[in-house]
Formats: sequence, C-alpha cells, structure tokens
Amino acid sequence: YSNGLVNGWNTKAAELTGLLADEVIGRSLIDLVQHDSVETVKKMLCLALQGEEEQNVEIKLKTFGLQEEKGPVVLIVNACSSRDLEENVVGVCFVAQDVTWQRIVMDKFTRLQGDYRAIVQNPNPLIPPIFGTDEYGYCSEWNPAMEKLTGWKREEVIDKMLVGDVFGIHRMSCQLKGQDGLTKLRIVLNSAMAGKDTEKVPFSFFDRHGKNIETLFSANKRTDAEGIITGVFCFLHVTSTELQQALQVQRMAEQAAMDRLKELAYIRQEIRNPLYGTIFTRKLMESS
Repeated sequence: YSNGLVNGWNTKAAELTGLLADEVIGRSLIDLVQHDSVETVKKMLCLALQGEEEQNVEIKLKTFGLQEEKGPVVLIVNACSSRDLEENVVGVCFVAQDVTWQRIVMDKFTRLQGDYRAIVQNPNPLIPPIFGTDEYGYCSEWNPAMEKLTGWKREEVIDKMLVGDVFGIHRMSCQLKGQDGLTKLRIVLNSAMAGKDTEKVPFSFFDRHGKNIETLFSANKRTDAEGIITGVFCFLHVTSTELQQALQVQRMAEQAAMDRLKELAYIRQEIRNPLYGTIFTRKLMESS
C-alpha cells in the first residue's frame, strides 16, 4: 500500500475477499474496507506512514463475487512501515490473520444468556479455545480446544482457582512467565467481573509439556437472564505460524536497525575525538 492505493495483494487476500490481484491493484484500500472499520484503518495507515506500527488490530474487509454472501472478512492485522534505503517511509504492508469464524462464535456466545454448553463443548476444530470462571474465580468451563491447546483435561482444572491453580507460576499448571503474568491475568478477569470486557490482549504461557504458547486473550462478562454478572468467559486466539514468523522478521529488522544506529554513533564519536584533539593542539600552539 502506498499513496493511498493498493500495490500488493496475495492469493490469500484474493481467496478471502473474492477479488483477484488485478482487480485490486491501483484501488484505494479504504474502498475495500467495511464501513465500521474505515476510521480504524485510516488511523493505522496514518500512524504507519509516520513510522508507528500498530499491532493486533481487528478490521473488516468487504467481500465480492461468490464470497459476498458470506459477509465481511474479519482480520487481526499488524501494520509494517515499508522504508527506502534512506529509512524514509514509502508505504505500508499489512500482515493479517483471518479470524472471521472465531468472531462469529464469540459474537453468538456473547449474546447467549442461557445454556451455552452446546457451543463450548463442541469438538469442532473451528471453535476457539474457551474457558471460564464463576463469580468466585473458580474454573467453570474448559472446552475441548483448551484441552488440546494446553494438554490439561477438563476434569483436571474444573472447580480449581483459575488464577493460581489453573494458570500459575508453578509447573503443575499452565505456567505463566512470572508474577507479572499472574497479575496481568487477574486484572483482566477482575475487569470483566466489573463489567469491562477486554479484547485481544497478548497472553503467553507454557503448556503441560513446557511448550510456549502465544495467544491473544479476550475476556467477557457472563450474565444471567436478569443481566447480573455471574462469571467470566474467555477466548484465546492462537497466532498462526506465518504471523509469528512475520513478527519475528520484523523484530529482527528493528534490532538490525538499532545496531546500525549504535555503530554509526560509535564511529561518529571516534571521528570527533581526534578532531577535537587536533583543534585543541592548534589553539594551544597559536596561544604560545
């Protein structure tokens, strides 16, 4: 993307939207964005063109042709500033992951007031990892996707304290990276119990076998028919390998740029030192 116009469009984008590359190249990106995401995308573009790259932003794209009847595509997007050899921003690249199905499930889930067990316990692989707590903080739900993701069975975690026992800092749990991770989880859950939902917070832990799991964590209050908050249900969105690799490349590029700046600063300092020495010696000779 540059000058407000699309200049790159891969096969996955074509598959999701129903628009081929030659139908998109040269068009304004804003024309392809669902109306309720226009301001979000404009903000992302504006910041990225200034070198500020937003991460994990949800946007919606319009669909066309055979895909149109399926409705808009929901994406989690990272913006990457494209730069020329002089480090000037010349465009924006978007790395995105399709979360349309997860969003549909979450929206339906949020609207449900009664029994939602049929959705939670559905073994369909498209159902995202879901877990929940009651009003006292005890684990009240742990769906098949959570079992698969963490290695811990439902019967091993139900009725245990979610913060501390299920997610904790010891090995016999979904181990978090220190006390900070525990505090962060507690804050998100307490906020949901107070009525403030949280969406797409980066959240990582180790599974039963010690594998590091990187996710985006959303927490929503659970209410009864009268609207009284009775607990919290949570969704985990696991970032794809492709997205993780893209982020890794981005971090490596940023580190390389920082190393380059440090090297240039060192060289500049080394050049200035003998220069100042020469100037000082000349002035000393002139005064004598």
